[in-house]
Amino acid sequence: MIALIIVATQKWGLPLYKQYFSPKKVEVFVPTTKVRAGNFTVSFHEIGTLDAERSVAVDAQAGGKIIWLIAEGTVVRPGDKLVELDDTDTQRELRNQELQVKNAEADVLRVKAERDMLVESNRTERSKQQADRDFAAKQLEMAQKTLERKKRLAEQKLIPGDQVEQAELDVQSKRLSLEKADADLILKDKDIKSKENQKDAEVRKVEFAASIQRSNLEEIRNRLKSSIVTAPAPGMVVLSKDWTPEGRRKLQEGDTVRPRQTLCTLPDLTSMLIKVNVGEADAPRVRVGMPVLARLEAVPNRVFHGTVKDIASLATEASPWESGSTPGRKNFEVTIHLKEADPKVLKPGMTADAEFICDSVPNAVYVPIESVIERDGKTFVYVRSGKRYVRAPVVTGKSNDNFVVITKGLKAGQVIALRDPTRPLEQQEAGASFAGNEPKTKKVEKQAAPIPPAPAADKK
Repeated sequence: MIALIIVATQKWGLPLYKQYFSPKKVEVFVPTTKVRAGNFTVSFHEIGTLDAERSVAVDAQAGGKIIWLIAEGTVVRPGDKLVELDDTDTQRELRNQELQVKNAEADVLRVKAERDMLVESNRTERSKQQADRDFAAKQLEMAQKTLERKKRLAEQKLIPGDQVEQAELDVQSKRLSLEKADADLILKDKDIKSKENQKDAEVRKVEFAASIQRSNLEEIRNRLKSSIVTAPAPGMVVLSKDWTPEGRRKLQEGDTVRPRQTLCTLPDLTSMLIKVNVGEADAPRVRVGMPVLARLEAVPNRVFHGTVKDIASLATEASPWESGSTPGRKNFEVTIHLKEADPKVLKPGMTADAEFICDSVPNAVYVPIESVIERDGKTFVYVRSGKRYVRAPVVTGKSNDNFVVITKGLKAGQVIALRDPTRPLEQQEAGASFAGNEPKTKKVEKQAAPIPPAPAADKK
């Protein structure tokens, strides 16, 4: 029995005891990585929007209802049809204006005929006035001759002297008649000139009115022709938005547009830009000509190359109504020109991740930022040695969004911990680099502090 008990204890008792009653060892998983070596790029990332460098706005020359509209995103050439408007109202307006032009031209003919009649009438009246004046002058001349003859006869005592006096009175009367005829002729000339000037002014007035009516008619005819809107330049159609009872949306067939309203824009896809809002902390690091790598969400496996073309001089604050904006953040708009041109892939409005290349370190040794720990003024990492992790002091150099250069303390290929292996996982924040509860110094961060355009080493 004793022997059986011993055998049973060894066969079943010890395993059961180890399984249910002995203390278990808990192994904590420590993520690791290898120290890397190679060319290290100092950069930072910002999210921007793709846009065309050149874009042409297409306006409606006339208002009306859209009865046909090209699909958005269509690539067009000059002369291609974009929009067709209902021209029923314009046709009716054209007929009314043609009637207005005919009435205005009839007024011109009537006033010109009145002017011709006035000129002819004035010519007749002046001729009559001139004849009256000439007759008065002839009578004065005859009276003067009669006076001379009577004076000679009176000297010869052939007629009495009172006939001479009578002849002198007749001469004075005829002279006054001539003076009056001259004055009447002058007044007639002035009256004729005044009336003709007034009639000429009336002619010019009706001619000007007729020219305005003809101009309006030509404008309506042009608007009638412009009921079919064509592309003035090559590009991809981007329809404009307008306020409707349903809210602000893209134009569509059935909408009524106003004269001079923008129907669409035609961005030139052969030359593209990226508009990026760079925070005021990173803005001093950006300079014109700086290389940029761009990655599009729609094309994840392709990298595009560009350079900084322009930097805004003034900072602007993002509107709280804009999606994705940070309230209170001041931004500088940076324009990046892309070297690649691919109309089939690059479309306006695409989201682009722009990586600004600030500097490059050749043959650098670098590790992930989260693996570097700073405590009590010392910077170190944990290097795996067998089954243990050994604390190794390091000196850091330049960094980017994810990695930091190690100038001293590590070699390429060494395995290091991505967190502090001496502390339980629940006592560490995700991604934190601190080894103590209340560290005296900050962890290694992104290189975000303002620095001169030529980046210097950022000691951590």
